[in-house]
Amino acid sequence: MAQTLDQQRAAFAWDKAKTCSEEYRKLAKGAPALIMGNGLMPSLAFWQSAGNETSQRGKAGKEFCGDLLAWLVKRFQTHKVFTPMPHDFKTALDALHAKADSAFYMQATDEALEFLKWLRQFADAAKE
Repeated sequence: MAQTLDQQRAAFAWDKAKTCSEEYRKLAKGAPALIMGNGLMPSLAFWQSAGNETSQRGKAGKEFCGDLLAWLVKRFQTHKVFTPMPHDFKTALDALHAKADSAFYMQATDEALEFLKWLRQFADAAKE
């Protein structure tokens, strides 16, 4: 039997949350507010730039950004925005910036927020 979209989100989120660090959990907690306040692409850029640091927070930022982008690419893999499929941060952001119309950008933002509902809960549950 095929999984629902929500089950797919949950499975992907659980896989990422099982081994996440405390810094990653903190990022997951604040991610929806950051996206809603600043937008999806600026938020992704913030987490990626934090990944340029050598600190635990920096490593967690880059990992978090990569996981969220990986979900979006997986979710929209057949959409023209992600064809050909991006394999790194710059290519994914170029695709969102250059190929996405406002309707797709809003859909990707909504999808990121739906995914984060699962990731936030699982990240907290996995620490116990």
